[in-house]
Amino acid sequence: MGALLSAGWTPPLEYGQLSRIAERLRSLRSLEAILDDAGDVLSGRDPPEEEFANLGERLRDDLTRLADIAVAATEPDPGVASLTDRARSLTAAELPYGRRLALTHLRRMAGTVQELLEQLARVGAVRDIA
Repeated sequence: MGALLSAGWTPPLEYGQLSRIAERLRSLRSLEAILDDAGDVLSGRDPPEEEFANLGERLRDDLTRLADIAVAATEPDPGVASLTDRARSLTAAELPYGRRLALTHLRRMAGTVQELLEQLARVGAVRDIA
């Protein structure tokens, strides 16, 4: 069934642009999945070393997404701004070489993910997640 459009109304974006946006939205990971990434690192059991690179990439993507949400969706908030700065600093750094240094970096990233999610929920930029 076709949609009826009001005379004179034009969609704000072309079909191709809407398709790209829809595809990007479908590819976004849920906030629960982001929290799971942090939990994989902070659960009390160290992840296997062969997963460090993959976890580091996922956490880097998670922090980038959360920082983007913080910038776009919140009024200036010192707690969110501080965590956003920390997130950017962590995502700019490469995963260090060596098990202990790499695990420490992953834990910093995961802790920042958790704190930033909590702050974003507190200021209403994301819904509260369990």
